[in-house]
Amino acid sequence: MFLIPFEPKPQSRPRATIRGRHAAVYEDPKMMKWRKQVTDYIKENYDGRYFDGAICVRVTFYMRAPQNVSKKPPERAKDKAKQLYSKYISRLLWHVKKPDLDNLIKSLFDSISKSEIVWSDDNIVCDLRARKLYSPNPRIEIEIEELE
Repeated sequence: MFLIPFEPKPQSRPRATIRGRHAAVYEDPKMMKWRKQVTDYIKENYDGRYFDGAICVRVTFYMRAPQNVSKKPPERAKDKAKQLYSKYISRLLWHVKKPDLDNLIKSLFDSISKSEIVWSDDNIVCDLRARKLYSPNPRIEIEIEELE
């Protein structure tokens, strides 16, 4: 398992501007910065093998929770609030809001591919299990194994 200690970010959509007769398409600078940070982190810290054949990837995106979930409920709070908080603390609370899982995967896989030390291209991912959960410690955990 390889841990990437950054808060997951979804791939942003390209933006377009029109000035007079000229149109330009650009990517959100925050997204570019995030992807560079992740790529650099992988280059500096990944010590696993290089994959160039069919692989299985299991990835969990641990997302920051809103305050109504992450703040410990008072003793007199309703049982539902206490159960929600308990699930959150034990990392069993599903993240059912935006961003979409496919956009999180896209930004992560692009960053991994750019590192050029984990796999030849993300098109070799033939089996994928992805999850997103709330966590007090936002991060990305990824496992990669070769398929026979």
